[in-house]
Amino acid sequence: MVKIGLIQLHQYNKLGGAAPKNQLILEHFKRVFHKASDMYGSKIELVCLPELWYTKVVKDFEKEFKVIIDAAMEYDFTVIPGAFKEKICDDTYVSCPIVTPNGNILGRQFKIHLFGHQRKTLKSGSKMEVFDIGKLKFSVPICYDVVFPEIARSAVREGAELLFFPSKIPKTGINPWHLYLQVRALENRIPVVASNVCGGLFGGRSMIVDLKYDKSTDIATPKIRTGAVVREQAIIVDIDLKRTRQMRQRRFADSFTTS
Repeated sequence: MVKIGLIQLHQYNKLGGAAPKNQLILEHFKRVFHKASDMYGSKIELVCLPELWYTKVVKDFEKEFKVIIDAAMEYDFTVIPGAFKEKICDDTYVSCPIVTPNGNILGRQFKIHLFGHQRKTLKSGSKMEVFDIGKLKFSVPICYDVVFPEIARSAVREGAELLFFPSKIPKTGINPWHLYLQVRALENRIPVVASNVCGGLFGGRSMIVDLKYDKSTDIATPKIRTGAVVREQAIIVDIDLKRTRQMRQRRFADSFTTS
C-alpha cells in the first residue's frame, strides 16, 4: 500500500522572493505542502501538481522552484512538480523534472504530444520515461498525451505501476478528460493520478482512478477516488499496488502483444 497525493492549483507567475506578493505565494505553497504531508496520518510517497500552473518559461529550475525542492526534502516525499515551459540549451519543452526527497532531480519527462499553439514554439519529447524510486515505478504522460493509448501502454510495458497526468484542462474539456483517464486505467489495469489547474477557464476536478475487481467474474471497473471539487486543494489516497500488479499480470497474459 502506498500513499499518493495530488495538489490542484490556480495559475501563478511567481514562486517566492523578496517582493510582498512573492512572499505570500511562497507561504501559501508551504501551507499546501504542510497540509499534504501532516494531515493524513502516515508518510506520503509521491505528490503530483498540474501542467502549466506556473506560467513563465523556466530557465533555472533549481533556483525558480526552490520552494518545491525544499518541500520535497522537508517532508521526505518525491514531487512531480507539474509540467511547465522549460528552456534547455536552445530548445523549450513542456518539461516535468522529478524531485527526490534528497532534493535531486531524478530525471525529466518531456511532453510528447504538444497541443494547439504549443506546436509552433515548443519542442516535443520522443520517449516515455519510467522513474524508479525504489518502492514503486511510475511514468508521467503530460496532459494531451492521455489521448493516445500507446503512450500509457508503452509505459506500463516498461514497468510503470502508476501513471501521473499533470494537466491543464478547460471547463469544457473536463468530461472527455475524465473518460480518457478512466479508460487508460481500465485498459492497462493501472491506477491513474491526474492533477488539473483550477480557476478562470480551467475546470479543476482533479481525479484519481483506482480499480475495483470482481474475482468471480474476472471483471475490473474504474473506481473514481476524487473529481468533484474546483478550488485549490490537496487530495491524498492509499493505493494497493500489489493488487493492481496482479490484475495487470492476468490481463496482459491474455494479450496477443507480449512485448
